[in-house]
Amino acid sequence: MSPEQSSASAGAASLRNRGGVALLVICAALALVLLVDAAVRADVGTALLLAPWPLLVLWGVYVVGVASRVRAQRDGVFVQNLLRTTFAPWPRVRRIDMRWQIEIAFDDGSQLACFGGPGRRRPQRLGPGRIKEDANGDADDAVAALRRAKASAERVSSVPPIRRGWDLPAIVALLVLVAWAVIAVLLTQV
Repeated sequence: MSPEQSSASAGAASLRNRGGVALLVICAALALVLLVDAAVRADVGTALLLAPWPLLVLWGVYVVGVASRVRAQRDGVFVQNLLRTTFAPWPRVRRIDMRWQIEIAFDDGSQLACFGGPGRRRPQRLGPGRIKEDANGDADDAVAALRRAKASAERVSSVPPIRRGWDLPAIVALLVLVAWAVIAVLLTQV
């Protein structure tokens, strides 16, 4: 069972950057408008030759803004930074802190910066007569949620190793889009 499958059964909480999904929807709508316009003004063949370029941009927005995440699970923490995935069992996690983003320190001395979770914002500038507001509440809540998940984890006698891997579906999608783009360029050269 993969870390993603075990998290679904455990009722895991996923921490993401809030703006990524909104940006993906806006970019997808813009790409759709551009491709429909190309199909209407020229033809469907021309739209198919143009399609890989906005789709590559959508792929990049998806990988950076949506796929990157931190997920607390019953048995460990799953982190996806761009295309790289890491699953660390809770006994391997030594410290969870917030600098500019969530950082997790492991028992082997390595650290992992989590790009997909909430990040710390700059302090707000205050005008006369205004009071300071807590601008980093979401980031602090995310660290507290991860610490609670670690504290409530079951104790195990044998600790499995930290597993690192790649987001294979996203890589396959990239390869398909790059091949499509190369074919489109070759067809326009003829």
